[in-house]
Amino acid sequence: MPIPPVASRLGRLGLLAAMLSGVAAVAQAQVPSPSPTIPSIAEDEKDFLGLTSLALGSGARAFGMGGAFLARADDATAASWNPAGLSYLRRPEFTVVGARNSFTRLPTGAGFTRFLEDRFAGSTLDFAAATYPMEIGPASGSVQLSFQRVFSFQGDRTVERTDLTLTSTGTGGFDVLALGTGFRVVRSLRIGATVNRWVNGYRQDRHRLANRGTTDQNFDFALSGWNFNGGLIWSPLESLNLGVVGKTTMKGAVILDRMRTDIIPLPNPSPVPSPAPLPPTETTDNSANSTVLQTDEDPTPHRVPVSISIPGAVGVGVSWRPWSVLTASLDFTRTFWSKGRIGNFFTLARQEPDQTRPFPQVFKELPYPTLDDQSQSDTEQLRVGAEYVVLGRRLKVPLRAGFFTDKQYFFDFRGQPPRFRGFTAGVGVAAGPLLIDVAYVRETGKYLDPEADPEDPEARGAERSTRFNRIFISIIYRHGTGP
Repeated sequence: MPIPPVASRLGRLGLLAAMLSGVAAVAQAQVPSPSPTIPSIAEDEKDFLGLTSLALGSGARAFGMGGAFLARADDATAASWNPAGLSYLRRPEFTVVGARNSFTRLPTGAGFTRFLEDRFAGSTLDFAAATYPMEIGPASGSVQLSFQRVFSFQGDRTVERTDLTLTSTGTGGFDVLALGTGFRVVRSLRIGATVNRWVNGYRQDRHRLANRGTTDQNFDFALSGWNFNGGLIWSPLESLNLGVVGKTTMKGAVILDRMRTDIIPLPNPSPVPSPAPLPPTETTDNSANSTVLQTDEDPTPHRVPVSISIPGAVGVGVSWRPWSVLTASLDFTRTFWSKGRIGNFFTLARQEPDQTRPFPQVFKELPYPTLDDQSQSDTEQLRVGAEYVVLGRRLKVPLRAGFFTDKQYFFDFRGQPPRFRGFTAGVGVAAGPLLIDVAYVRETGKYLDPEADPEDPEARGAERSTRFNRIFISIIYRHGTGP
């Protein structure tokens, strides 16, 4: 009995989806278990703290639709969502995306007296690309060179507690240079892939003011590594798209350089003269670099290979366009953050007065980015969004809105990963070859901090709330005439 055409296509789609899922699963399954010794890490060491939204895409149009873009990725930012969407680009195209990121964490229950506020704000270049259309036989598509700042550390952060104040200024981020392509191989099927080179890293200048003294730290994190993205978009009907994407684990190398300066208050002389002078202090320094590290086990300067594993991800999406002016999309994405690791991470201790300089403390393997949790959770995002285009004589004005839920990578004190929620809104203007889009993303959530009293599961004194805001502005220029 012959197989019906639709069933045959569904079978091929399922096979391709399984292959893409397998690539990410195999890559993340090779990561070893974390070190059983979990350190106590200060809050200013946790560079991801507060970054509740770890979506790996970019672009104002996509985020205006709630980030539901895996099956409707039809502009240059497709490389960051589903590279199969690059097959839609039939004219030379130049794209720039800027982003403004901010968050605020606050205590929301009575009785939690140490933590007061944690806030961050910064702006960055989020994405840039040049795309050129091409054809290979009957297949049509495009090739693209792109830049994406996957995780940005650009900005100023302040953590206020009753016992200390932490401030830091960050520059840079985890950047990706990608060579991507997408082709329409048959009428109903589009495929695409990117080769991604992870580069740069970030620098943070940290200042801690506490009763025990003042500490200034300079932290340089230089990153390099590779990974791959692959995806497909299948259109069983002209109005319906189904998308699948897989992203492999990025296993990278890190050069870690740290310096710290401590200003330590000393005891006042006895008896205290009158009038009392300023309290005496002593300044001490400590520094370390992973290429010439000294440790208690080996005090000879030697290279310690710091490594990092940014986990893979898989996602599926559906997009329906019942009319040319209306699009509705739904996505589900899972990122395997339970396998995020950093190897040979080290911290610097303070050199006390009249003591020898302590060597760095090296941790063979820690969960990343939490650093001091026993384990991490895979994140899951369910995203839904819509776009309606208002047509004018010379202008097109797209209106967009979306909603999403976001399961976090960390656990609260009950041992459950919190799930935050957010909404998005966006608008665009298309005039001739120029398209300008703006999107606003707001995500909120509450959770009980792991420091809550484990003897009182209903205690709300350690509850924290998070508000995460992002603004995207995209500018696209399409050269020449065409679709």
